[in-house]
Amino acid sequence: MTNKEISQQLSQIGIMLEILQDSSLGLAERVQDRFKITAYEKAARAIENYSISVEDIYQKNGIKALKDIKGIGESIAEKIEEFIKTGKIAYYEELRKKIPKPIINFMKIPGVGSKIAKKLFKSYKVKTIKDLKKAIKLDKTTKYFQEKTKQNILRDISMYEKIGSRILLSFAEPIAKNIIEIIKKYPEVKTADYVGSLRRMKETVGDIDIIASLKLKTQNSKLKTIERFIREDFVDKVVNKGDTKATIITKENVQIDLEILPQEDYGSLLQHFTGSKDHNIALRTYAQENGFSISEHGIKKTKNLKLKTQNNNSKIKTIKCPKEEDVYKTLGMEYIEPELRENQGEIKASIEHQLPKLVKLHDIKGDLQMHSTYSDGSNTIEEMAKKCKSLGYEYLAITDHPSTLGVTNGLKEKDIDNYINEIRKVSKKIGIKIFAGIEANIKPNGDIDLPNEILKKFDIVLGAIHSSFRQDKHSATRRLIRAIQNPYIRIIAHPSARLINKRLPIELDWEEIFKECVKQGVAMEINSHPIRLDLRDVLIRKAINIGVKLIINTDSHQVLHLDNMRYGVAQARRGWAEKKDIINTKNLRQLSKWIFNR
Repeated sequence: MTNKEISQQLSQIGIMLEILQDSSLGLAERVQDRFKITAYEKAARAIENYSISVEDIYQKNGIKALKDIKGIGESIAEKIEEFIKTGKIAYYEELRKKIPKPIINFMKIPGVGSKIAKKLFKSYKVKTIKDLKKAIKLDKTTKYFQEKTKQNILRDISMYEKIGSRILLSFAEPIAKNIIEIIKKYPEVKTADYVGSLRRMKETVGDIDIIASLKLKTQNSKLKTIERFIREDFVDKVVNKGDTKATIITKENVQIDLEILPQEDYGSLLQHFTGSKDHNIALRTYAQENGFSISEHGIKKTKNLKLKTQNNNSKIKTIKCPKEEDVYKTLGMEYIEPELRENQGEIKASIEHQLPKLVKLHDIKGDLQMHSTYSDGSNTIEEMAKKCKSLGYEYLAITDHPSTLGVTNGLKEKDIDNYINEIRKVSKKIGIKIFAGIEANIKPNGDIDLPNEILKKFDIVLGAIHSSFRQDKHSATRRLIRAIQNPYIRIIAHPSARLINKRLPIELDWEEIFKECVKQGVAMEINSHPIRLDLRDVLIRKAINIGVKLIINTDSHQVLHLDNMRYGVAQARRGWAEKKDIINTKNLRQLSKWIFNR
């Protein structure tokens, strides 16, 4: 039983409880307790992001150990135990019988909540998403929905269809790293790497591709490696097996392709299989224009080829590249980091030795967005601060949600002074600077949901959009610009409000927004949460070119989330960001000056 399976089951219970809460559905039973829904949502998030197998925890230490996981109460722990033991949760089955199945199916469409799902079901009387798509396309009236609404739903259905089997970077990376470590321990293996979009740290990946080279070139060694690989505990199914290749499906339902490759060609092969396809095509084009022929097996110098081949005894020597750096060096180029290999100008920049000196994880000096038990976080201020100190940070900001947001157990106005005082006490106790912050909500008209006399109490204020995601481009742009102009807003958090595979980004005039950020001295956040990674890489680069300062935050809701900083850094690197572009690479003195300088 994987963490993902447990998380999905709990999430589905939360969705069904949300449906039963909706009075307009006319169902036999209604759920009045919003806390119950939130509890399942938090538990699902906690399990999904837990780094250790929850089933292993239960098998070793029983139900008590499940209750020790932040966000898991006694009732939910019992249901997880039941799921592990039987593969079912009776409460889930009981809820499912009370709700028409199509409504649950339609809520899988990004952006479709319980009310819209119910209306779609009642209006079009179809059972599947595929049939729903056909029905909406055939509906030429505005009897059920306005034309714009129909187009939005069709757009969301298209997004749902594209999600397919692609998985989040944060889900794929630990699986790949674990398998790499296992393969490297085989006595005959010299080295192994994961390649493709995962090595380029893309937001989502399809299959995980792994290549390996051996110490000995014998066929027997290759067969040994393949046989060891397909018999590992993580293998659920062997799709195919050859002399040098194997494809398996893991117990997490992820496809892994392993290929054994010659060590003398390893650098060329590593470069080739890392991609991207467009980068490799551009690299081959440059090579050909400059008298080289490049393949996954090496590089040949092809100048004066006709003269050489007239002599039958003459052969064109292949330049072998045991290391990946050798590929670019042989072509007279600067080494291109994997995150940049998307054919976005990196070839030209490499030739001219103008590649950016990309920001690195160890450059980060602190994290300025995280949440505690004062709102929807699972850990206390002290627990978050201790973890940040263990990461070597100089500072952090606690930025809980206010109660005005409505969808979280928010920070109430009467508790703000206690909240700030506790932050000051913990800062002194732990020995790390903690800024007292808040993540204020940006309302549809661009106003902040707290008055300025409240905002001025905080050291730092983040503004973020949490509702009305389907405004037209003009209205959404005006909304964000108005928020940027608020004198207390220092950072715009998760700026496009997208949720990868779940919610499309808001339509905005980014150039206009970035220019206003520069004018007002407001930073744009690169949100490290794996389901956000917001800003996108292309927008990061655009922001840098316009002169916007960026900040990489984790948006952590529990201690474990603080380790997600590496995903935000990877996103920044894909956007060509350097250390100087990122606010939280500054030391405490410099950062404090920036915060209080507006």
